[in-house]
Amino acid sequence: MYKLVTLLFVFTVGMLQFAPAQNADVPNEITAALNSGDANKLAGWLNTNVELVIGDKNDVYSKQQAIAIISDFFRNNSVQSFQVLHKGNREAASFVIGTLKTTTGNYRVYVLTRKPVKQSLIQQLRIETSYE
Repeated sequence: MYKLVTLLFVFTVGMLQFAPAQNADVPNEITAALNSGDANKLAGWLNTNVELVIGDKNDVYSKQQAIAIISDFFRNNSVQSFQVLHKGNREAASFVIGTLKTTTGNYRVYVLTRKPVKQSLIQQLRIETSYE
């Protein structure tokens, strides 16, 4: 199942058409916010609308709604660490895939960012139960 999701995610990133821009990795501040379970720090990197998949939430949400959902997740799942497993970029898009270890279990995390102008912003965030 996760291989299929990962394949679809990578395929989606590869198929996106963007205006030419410099390649850039997902900012370290995003992975640091995940590592510390800090929704407030992550909030500064969210786009105006964000595609979220967290628990039973699976939709495009406004930034404010996304902050509330992410905060709730971190409140209920105290983060111990975040380990980057894979990352990449193409033109104005970057992604990171990693494992989020919490007191309630491990989660597979996918973050897709785009850099429309000056700063990369999170377009998609997936936090899904890991069975590995």
